[in-house]
Parts: sequence; C-alpha cells; structure tokens
Amino acid sequence: MSDRPGQDALEVPLNEATAALWRHHFRACRTPVPFPHEDDRASEAYVLVPPVPVPVPPEPAPNPAALTAERRSAALPPDSELGRSDRGGHGFAHKSGLLLIAILTVQALLSLRLVWSNTAFLDEATYLFGGHVEIAHWLHGTPLPPLATYYSGAPVIYPPLAALAASIGGLASARLLSLAFMLGATGLLWSTTAKLFGGRAAFFATALFAVTGPTQALGAFATYDAMALFLLAASAWCVVSAQDRDNSTLFLVAGILLLALANATKYATAVLDPAVVALAAITVLSRRGVKPGFVRSGHLAAGTLGLVSALLALGGPWYLSGVLSTTLSRAVGSKPASLVLVDASKWCGLVCVLAGLGVISALRRHDRVQLVIVSVLAASGVLVPLNQARIHTTTSLFKQVDFGVWFAAAAAGFAIAQIFGAGRRMWLRTGAAWLAGTLAVVLAGAAGRTQASNFFQEWPNSAQTIATLRTLTRVYPGNYLAEDYNVPAYYLENSVPWQRWSKTWYFNYTSPTTHRPLSGAAAYQAAIYDGYFSLIELNFSDTVGTDSQIVADIHRAGTYDLVAEIPTQDALGSGQVMVWAYKPRQAGHEGNHGHR
Repeated sequence: MSDRPGQDALEVPLNEATAALWRHHFRACRTPVPFPHEDDRASEAYVLVPPVPVPVPPEPAPNPAALTAERRSAALPPDSELGRSDRGGHGFAHKSGLLLIAILTVQALLSLRLVWSNTAFLDEATYLFGGHVEIAHWLHGTPLPPLATYYSGAPVIYPPLAALAASIGGLASARLLSLAFMLGATGLLWSTTAKLFGGRAAFFATALFAVTGPTQALGAFATYDAMALFLLAASAWCVVSAQDRDNSTLFLVAGILLLALANATKYATAVLDPAVVALAAITVLSRRGVKPGFVRSGHLAAGTLGLVSALLALGGPWYLSGVLSTTLSRAVGSKPASLVLVDASKWCGLVCVLAGLGVISALRRHDRVQLVIVSVLAASGVLVPLNQARIHTTTSLFKQVDFGVWFAAAAAGFAIAQIFGAGRRMWLRTGAAWLAGTLAVVLAGAAGRTQASNFFQEWPNSAQTIATLRTLTRVYPGNYLAEDYNVPAYYLENSVPWQRWSKTWYFNYTSPTTHRPLSGAAAYQAAIYDGYFSLIELNFSDTVGTDSQIVADIHRAGTYDLVAEIPTQDALGSGQVMVWAYKPRQAGHEGNHGHR
C-alpha cells in the first residue's frame, strides 16, 4: 500500500512490455565515470545522473462497452435517480417480486368475487354481440350493422377479442380477460413508479390502485376499458423506461404504437395523452437538457396524432361519425358540474388528495424536475372528472376515472414514501410512514369494495327474462322489438339473427301497403298495426316516453296479448319486464313479417 493517497487506484498490472521498459529506464540512470587519480586503468564507478525522459507507452484502449457501462453508472446513481426518495429502502429491491405478487393476488380476489355476481350489463352485451357480428362478417361476409357509428371505440379491436374469449367460457371468460388486462396495468404501475421514485413509492402506489373501487369493477367488466387502460399504462411505461437507454428509439416507437392503439380502443383515452407526452419530455429533460426533452415529446405527439389520423382515414366516414358523436361532439347532459365532481370524488378523491400532498412534498425538496413529474401525475387524476363536468354527464364516469387514478396513484405513492425521510428518528418516521400508508390502503379498499359491489347491482339480473324470451322466440318466430335489445341479442345470438331485433331508441319502417318510409313514433305505430313484430318486450327504464307510446299503440291495435310479466330488482328498486305476443284476431291472418 503506497503512502500517497490514490496511488493504488492508478497502478496497472505489470506485463512483459512494461517490465522491459522499466529495466531500460533504470539502466539509463546508471552512467559509468572514471576516477581521475588512477594511472593504469581508471576504476569505474556508477554515478546517478538525471534520467532521460522516456515516453511511457499508452495504456490499451478500454472496451467501448465498458466505457458505456461506466458512463451510464456514473450518470445514473441508483439511489438518486430523478430524486428517488427511498434511500433506505434497499430491502424493497429483494422483496419487490413477492410484494407485487401479494398485491396482484388481493386485486384478483377482489375482482373475481364480481365475475359471477350478475348477468351481462348492457355495455357488455353490446360489445360481445358486436364482436361476434364482426367475426362472422370477416369469416363469412355476413351483413354488418353500423357499429362504428355509435361505438365509443373501434369495433374491430376489443369486441372481437372479447367475443373469442366468450366463445370459450361465456361471459365469465370475457370478464377474466379484463382482469388480466387490469393485473397487467397494476404491474406496469409498479415498474413505472419504481423507475421514477423508488420501491417504497411503487409499493404504496400499486396497493392504492389495486384496491380502489373502479379498479375492482373494471377487473370483472367485459368492456374495452380494461384493455384501453392497459395499453395507456404500457405507453407511459415505455416513455419512462426510455430515460435509461442511450438508444431509446425502440421504446419511443413502442410508446407511439401503444398510445395510438389505446386511443383507438377507447376514444376517450385521448384526454390523458398530454400526460404521457409530458412524461416523455420531463424524463429526458432531466438528463439531456431542454431541447432533447421537447424533441422527444414532439416525436411522441406527432407520431401518435399521425397514426390515429391514418387509422381514421382507413376506417372511413363511419368511424369519423362515431368519434364525433361519442367523444368529440358528445351531447351535453343535464347534470350540474358540481354533482359530477362530487360523484368523482367518491371514487378517486382519496388518491387525488394524496397525490396533491405529493406535490407539496416535492416543493419542499427543491427539485424542479421531480416537482414537475409529480405535478403532471397528480393533475392527470382530475382530467377525467373535469372533462365529464364540462359536458355535464356522469355516464361511464365510474369507469373512466380509473384512467386518471393510474397516474395519480404514482404521485400518491411518492407522498407516502416521503414520510420515511421526514424527521430525525428513524423508527419514528418509519412507523409513521407504514401507519399512514396502511391506513390509506385500508380506507381505499373498504370503500372500493362497497363501491364495486354496488356498481354490479345497478342493473337487473336478466336470467329469468332471457329464459322466458328463449321459450317465446321458439313459439313466436319473426321480428322482435326489445328495449335495449343488445342483451337478448347477445344471449340468443345462436337462435335469433341480429337482423330480427329492433330497439326503442330509434326505428325505421316501410309499410308494405303504402311503401312510405317512416321513422320514430310513426314507424312504431305502423309496424304494430301491420303485425310486424312477433314479440314486443319493454322494461320502462331507458326510453319511458317511447315505451308509453308503444303500449298505447298496442292497445289500439288490439292484436297483441300480454304473455309474460317478469319482476326485476336493481339498485333503484323493483321493476318488471312485460312481453306482448302478436295474435291476430281473424282466423288465418298471419300478419306481415316482412323486412324493414
């Protein structure tokens, strides 16, 4: 060990070339000189003289891969990445896999209890029915209804996938597919939060997200929401993961494709595109500067917009009409904005409040990059409620708030993790952090369990109604009018083609006697007088005004008999489904069962 500090770090291994060089250098320092008083022969003595400078051979160039690894390790210190806050949480690195499995198990159990709790909701039946129709169109060229004009997501993405799952195990299989997507989104949340804030923040963020009511419900709900959320989460994970890569082209391209696919799966996910674009900019800005950050976000935004535009052009006018009617130019509702925000606060309020506390914690750390990241995540939690309040509607609010909760949960986890570093006594701040985190998760889980259960009781169980209609459609073949016909159309798709169903939302009819095209109330009246419908099923829930008019037309026509009254029960109370069958009064008269 040398006495000079740092010398050991400069020493290099001695090889043959270096040893020969040093021997030559040592010999050059010893020059023989004769003594002047010797007569015969001068005795030689060795006198040290200043050495002649000899060039030192250059050290071999290091391996470029080693240089890259050394530069990366110096630029990315493991405990301080982007202001990572859990410097004392190294144990999470070894336990993260087990903790994540535990959280996913709890989430799966909370959702599984809902899978078989009720029959198909109208939205579920709509997309499963549409998926089967799309597949039949692809395989056999059968007629296709204009699904794209009123679906709020591309009918060629999620519906066929869910229909394939349902063909294996029915509605339960389609719901389990949603559970798989939600578990994937939870895993991506853990990884994304860990990259930004560390293991402790990832644990609390994931635990909060997994037990919230919307997450539990979407894990047992066969609609495109779970798939769209997974794709959105995967896109955010890609742009955050790109910060650790010298060549991040692959992650950037994947982020663009996933974000565009999420927007196509559910059009309303576009409201959270700015959050993903902002994350792409900030994570690069902290390492490479402002200009590369803006370039990265610009590429992501332009690529996504260009790809979505290309998909719309490929889909044609039907898809453009669907995007406009369901998302961009959606009809304004009648609910006060305050009511919308209050409802949203019941489902995501706790997570958003914790996310706001995360912003305050980031302010105290005086880290501007970290502050911007936490602010973007926290703001994302309120984007959906604010958008719903703008159009004064609570339709699908329970499902859509979960998209913002995914982002806000990361900021909430950061807020809880900051408690570990507040104060001087380690045991006190650790205990306080675990107490606060556990309390937040328990409160969110208890409220979420009740909310998810109530959500699955908002629509009546249709098992008895479907059993009755299955029998009556065999006795009375022909065309059928049903309120919200997608539910019976899905359950009876193997026996009744979709073309035979009509709904109470709108109806077009051409009388075989006058050949005049009719629509709306006049169309219903003429079709009933002509005996066009073999069965009429009404539940007096969604189209009460139209239902009352149809009942009046039935009484005036005098050719329909009430053949079934089925009691129902939902969150709003008791109700009934009434079914009329066409029975002509004159013998031999069969009514007109022509086409619309």
